[in-house]
Amino acid sequence: MVSADRIDLAHEPTFALGTLSVEPGTREIVGTDGTREVVEPRVMQVLVALARAKGATLSRDDLTRSCWDGRVVGEDAINRVISRLRRLAEGIGGGRFRIETVTKVGYRLIVEGAHPASLSVPAMKGVRPSSPRLPTRRAIIAGAAGASVAAAGGILWWRHGASGDAAPAIVAPFMQQANMAMSHGDPEGITQAIGLFRRAVEIRPDYADGWGALAGAYAAAARTRPSEYIASMEERARAAAERALSLDPRNAYAKVALIALKPRIGNWQSAEQVLRQAMADHPDSEVFMGTLSSLLSSVGRMAEAAILSDRIARIAAPSPGFSYSRVQLLWAAGRLEEADRAMDDAFALYPMHYAVWFTRFQLLTYTGRAREAIAFGEERGGRPTGIPEGNFDLVLASARAIASGARTDIDAAIAMNMAAARRAAGQAENTIQFAGALGRLDDAFALADAYFFGRGFRVGDVRFTEQQGGYTRPADRRTVPLFMPTTGAMRADPRFERLATEIGLTRYWAQSGIRPDYKKAR
Repeated sequence: MVSADRIDLAHEPTFALGTLSVEPGTREIVGTDGTREVVEPRVMQVLVALARAKGATLSRDDLTRSCWDGRVVGEDAINRVISRLRRLAEGIGGGRFRIETVTKVGYRLIVEGAHPASLSVPAMKGVRPSSPRLPTRRAIIAGAAGASVAAAGGILWWRHGASGDAAPAIVAPFMQQANMAMSHGDPEGITQAIGLFRRAVEIRPDYADGWGALAGAYAAAARTRPSEYIASMEERARAAAERALSLDPRNAYAKVALIALKPRIGNWQSAEQVLRQAMADHPDSEVFMGTLSSLLSSVGRMAEAAILSDRIARIAAPSPGFSYSRVQLLWAAGRLEEADRAMDDAFALYPMHYAVWFTRFQLLTYTGRAREAIAFGEERGGRPTGIPEGNFDLVLASARAIASGARTDIDAAIAMNMAAARRAAGQAENTIQFAGALGRLDDAFALADAYFFGRGFRVGDVRFTEQQGGYTRPADRRTVPLFMPTTGAMRADPRFERLATEIGLTRYWAQSGIRPDYKKAR
């Protein structure tokens, strides 16, 4: 029986976690080089509880009894602590331990070298079974899709397929669970996937695609973590990619992961060349199609991006990331009726997924249905969990301003949005679109200057809030909002050409010999 006694840190002894030393009394984790990191009391309590369990699974109720004195706490409180532990695992922990989610049961602590009992894997010694058709070759590298999208500068998505070349049976369960974790599309999922991909290549160190997947996951982590983790994640991504290429010099997944490590801004052409070659080698890969679609959307080629999305929709099962990105692409390509149908399908499958919810709100707000968006947003029971209340207040204020058209409402909403834009990159992207849609072009261009170049003021790197995680740094700023229907008035303004030139988009269009959609429509 796992103990759920209340944890009093002052009386907990120091213990080892792999090669780390954990000192509950001072709330410190000590690395082999003497590096120390102090954690919050609740984070240390949960770590102690999981360590006490010795690999057994603890439910959320177990954790609330031992770490929250049995008080009722929201899911977001526990999620935040687990996310913090996972960041520690990849930071000072150096991947020596991980927190594994056991679906619909709870969490458990896995220390390097331990075998996750929840995965049904054949005995490892001397076993070289034939490969069943379980996760596909596309599934194996789902993690790299997220990383490559980060490089391309578009809509983040991962997925796992249902047919094609398979992972070796001995690692198939790890790959499958890792892909499921990546499909969540958030930093916590990436962290969990890294641990599972690592386990796969420990079991099969000659598995090139496994190393490529791991490289992709590390590259995705490098683009979504706080700045102190970037160098470590990038180093690990390169090492994993080099290992994959030493086993298979043509390994497309490793090559895509490496291009993902380059800054997003200004590297569209080199990324496109790598992706085109990857698609030539793997013409039916929805991962590479999705990543290329994302890149095309980031350089104003929305119609082409939507066509690639059509191909993916025909061969792939749905996932939250793909579902909401498809809605945005169809809308941006002028296919509004199809976007509405895709939105209905996405919301039916993932009504509480934060990105699906906010995409639906945005689509309604900016397509003449602001009052419907307001009614949708005011239904508190249907909102996604773990999102600060202020985020809902902000989008509702924006929709109300659009619905009323009153100068006072618009001024107030613009002020709220501009204040939020200073704090977070994702909010800045939304505010550029909001100001553009209302014709407040001076505000839109001033914010674009701040967002891309730091002129006027500096936009924060965090996506929305530190609790939610995710970061978008200056070299990785997203250009997709500049080509959405909301910013059509910006593209018609002479200042847009100056902005596109400074960002490097004009150079890309000239080098590629391709005109963006908005120039074709003139």
